[in-house]
Amino acid sequence: MIPVSSLAPRTRQTVRTAVIALVSALALVAIFHLAKLAEHPVAQKESTATLDVGISESQIQVEKVYKSTAGKAVKKQGAGGDERGGDGLEQPAVPVAHMNLAHSPVQDMLARARNRAGGAMHPLLGVPMSPEIEEWEIKRLNRLDRSRARPANATEIKRTLSLVQTRVDTDRKALVSKDLRLWAPGEAPLRILLVTTWRSGSTFLGQVLAHHPAVFQHYEPLSPQGIKQIRSGREAIQAQQLLHRLLDCRYEGMADYLNYTRAHPEDMLGHNKIVWDSCRHGPNTNACYNATFLTQACQMFPIQLVKTVRLRLNLTQLFLNDERMNLKVVFLVRDPRATMSSRYSSVSWCTDKPDCSSPEVLCSDLEGDLKVATALRQLYPDSFTMLKYEDLASDPQEEIHKLMDFLGLEFSPEIAQYVKETTEKDDNSPWSTKRKSSDRISLWKKQLPLQEIHTIQNACESVIKTLGYEMAGQ
Repeated sequence: MIPVSSLAPRTRQTVRTAVIALVSALALVAIFHLAKLAEHPVAQKESTATLDVGISESQIQVEKVYKSTAGKAVKKQGAGGDERGGDGLEQPAVPVAHMNLAHSPVQDMLARARNRAGGAMHPLLGVPMSPEIEEWEIKRLNRLDRSRARPANATEIKRTLSLVQTRVDTDRKALVSKDLRLWAPGEAPLRILLVTTWRSGSTFLGQVLAHHPAVFQHYEPLSPQGIKQIRSGREAIQAQQLLHRLLDCRYEGMADYLNYTRAHPEDMLGHNKIVWDSCRHGPNTNACYNATFLTQACQMFPIQLVKTVRLRLNLTQLFLNDERMNLKVVFLVRDPRATMSSRYSSVSWCTDKPDCSSPEVLCSDLEGDLKVATALRQLYPDSFTMLKYEDLASDPQEEIHKLMDFLGLEFSPEIAQYVKETTEKDDNSPWSTKRKSSDRISLWKKQLPLQEIHTIQNACESVIKTLGYEMAGQ
């Protein structure tokens, strides 16, 4: 080979120019291929493992995209809540874990993105996708959905229980109060029945109690009954049996209840943050609908809390009579005018259900409950208490402190802070528990027409006077 230095100056310049051109061309080719890889990262076999980050993490990311774009919350009718959840909890129309992604909100979202940007955008990476990559992504999400539809196996249940136990142990170690005794060997579990009616503040109160790390909350377990009150007869016996099993953490043989829970997962389990998060982030969400898993997860918590708006107070005496249950009843009442105002103005599922829409029915139930409450207070002074919503809203810190004393629990700084955060900031969503509570007490006077106030008062005069409220317009 002839050395470049031996060439004539013009020739040397020509060679240098050719070499530079060749290097530039190779660089352009490399940049082009890198750009194609960046545009279609999942098209390469090596990238597949990077994108398919595992069922749980990928599921979480798809859920976030779905909730923030295509899956804006819709009101769910007639499932079973109070201030929030159940009878109106905003959530996707179909839980992401059970979506049919062959034709789903995710696919619709991709189609809309295609129309806006001239091509579909990847839901996780936010980069353009060619038709081939879009098809591959839909197939991948379908595989993910099918794996989620499969019942959890023994290994997945064990791994999810381990996640729950880790969180429980962490919270217990951080608890430096007298409540550590709750986990002591031989200590009887504490059972709590929180009884009221729709739109009376029970979701807020339940969440305050569930903020204690020892609490497992059975949120509205009578929701499958629909928008109705359970007062007597066969329904009452079945309801008592169901509550007894739940308070004992016995989920075996409750296929109908578990199927309802699967259909309404955020309502029925979303109020148990540790358990619900462990299922969602674990190997298979369906662990949360497995009787073995729920039984063992429930038993990790030494306090069992049932919040219900469907059970009349006379049906709680069966539990109070059983000393082995170590059960306490919290009866929450509210001015019926405020209750009806909240039902009229905040939710739609109540209007065609007499047990919810009629002030006569509400106050007939309340009148009976108040007579029962007088007897229960005398028979079980250490196990029964009545709390007025208005007192709770006027001075939440003091009232929650007194309630925790009644339950034998410490009013910790963490619970005090939670109460402060949820009662001093107003959020007008009907399912929110963040309310400037002192402003809610007399809101019904502004919301209800005078004629409606008189109608409710005519039906509820005895209850209003018994509870010590003043009659309006007189």
